[in-house]
Amino acid sequence: MPSTRDIRRHIRGVKNIRQVTKAMHMVAAARLRRAQAKAEAARPYAERLGVILRDVFAANPATRHPLLVQRPLRRVGLVVISSDRGLCGAFNAGILREAGRFVEAQTADVGLMTVGRKAREFFQRMEITIDQSFLQPSRDVRLEEVGLISKQIINDYTAGQYDQIHLAYARFAGVLKSGPVVSQLLPVPPPGAAEGIVPRAGACQFEPAAEALLGALLPQYVEVLVYRALVESLAGEQAARMVAMKSATDSASDMIETLTREYNRVRQTAITTQILEVVSGAEALGHEK
Repeated sequence: MPSTRDIRRHIRGVKNIRQVTKAMHMVAAARLRRAQAKAEAARPYAERLGVILRDVFAANPATRHPLLVQRPLRRVGLVVISSDRGLCGAFNAGILREAGRFVEAQTADVGLMTVGRKAREFFQRMEITIDQSFLQPSRDVRLEEVGLISKQIINDYTAGQYDQIHLAYARFAGVLKSGPVVSQLLPVPPPGAAEGIVPRAGACQFEPAAEALLGALLPQYVEVLVYRALVESLAGEQAARMVAMKSATDSASDMIETLTREYNRVRQTAITTQILEVVSGAEALGHEK
């Protein structure tokens, strides 16, 4: 049976851990609000840009932009977006598991690109070659950081290094509704195709010509999709960390309650034993007299 001193030491240790997890929960909650605002702000812009591209496609369906050309699949690129830090539950594990399913389902060769330390370290431990490795953007997700990633992806695709590129990331739909997905990035699928929206030919007139607009809009659209994946992944990470730290704090509180009950029981047992020893000693002295 542990002594009261050991139990008190254990309680102090758990209280210190609870203090840390509670602070981390509060920090994650504050960061989640900012990340969620960024994720929600990115959606209308991406959707509106998709509508414009859909109308441009309808005006010139025969356009042959390099980012639209479908090629025979010899090599597929997969960009895996993870976090730099842990303590966020199954956030990274879910993304890596979804990426693994995608790789197993491919018949073509797959080249990996990682964003974030956790994905890079995972594939390195598995001794899997990584073609490109990018640092996770800062919490502000600055445009120059996104541009560095998106330009490298576009250059690799146009150079023929990949025939198709996909993004694996955590799509943020709410604090408890984030989930890993794999979506096609290049070649750019016609906006609205996944939703079954048919563009109306001749509905809009463009100046300059549709091909010139596509040349300017398509790289920007790819950058927006990468930006959206990054900010949604960041929001999903903070949501997962907030939930994980809340669960850890609650578990620490339950453990402290259990240890306190055990401490009181052991202390009461020790007091009872001491009383019995005193009484027994007094009775022994009485018999001697």
